[in-house]
Amino acid sequence: MCNYTYESFEECTYQPNVAAKVVGLAFLSAVAAWEDFVEDVYLGYLSGYPSPNGHVPTLRCGSAKDKSHALLLVAGESNPREAARKLKWGSFKWVRSLSEVHFGKRNVFLGVSERDVAWLELAQIVRNRVAHNSEKAKLQYKMALNRLMGEPSHSALPRGFAPGKFLIYLTSNAPQLQPLQSADHHWGDVFEGYVSLWHRIAWQLCPGGDA
Repeated sequence: MCNYTYESFEECTYQPNVAAKVVGLAFLSAVAAWEDFVEDVYLGYLSGYPSPNGHVPTLRCGSAKDKSHALLLVAGESNPREAARKLKWGSFKWVRSLSEVHFGKRNVFLGVSERDVAWLELAQIVRNRVAHNSEKAKLQYKMALNRLMGEPSHSALPRGFAPGKFLIYLTSNAPQLQPLQSADHHWGDVFEGYVSLWHRIAWQLCPGGDA
């Protein structure tokens, strides 16, 4: 439905640009779900809970008494409302840096590769572009995609290359997108590639679970 074809014109109820916006909104929800997962895993470990296969990181300063207490420890704040505002689960670089404060040996957050962290950071930039129409969000999105494709950072993106269009771009069309490919793909696009990426990293962070 996102492509300008005879079928999308004659048989679909959505104009292609509208369909692409729906894809973008779906991605926004997916990124939010990923952030919730990272938060729950981190606070769970900090509270002394093991993963489904029994994995427990070594705690440097002992465990929190519960999830609410763990959140206050992470934020370094006594007010729960203020604590929530200080947390940046959408930045995996922040999560990894913070994890070195709380976890010693068997720190699963440090096991995520730099390449995968870069993909997670790009997902946040795409998410911000879907959620915001600010000049800052537009510029970050343009620079990130140009950097990914090996183009000058301030080059104009192809016309109409909105986040929804990028998310349906086939990973087989560019070697830069091959890290997102998976044997389990049906559509083979960037969105599906991100679902596979999140699934794989989820198993790293919470081994033995139904990620």
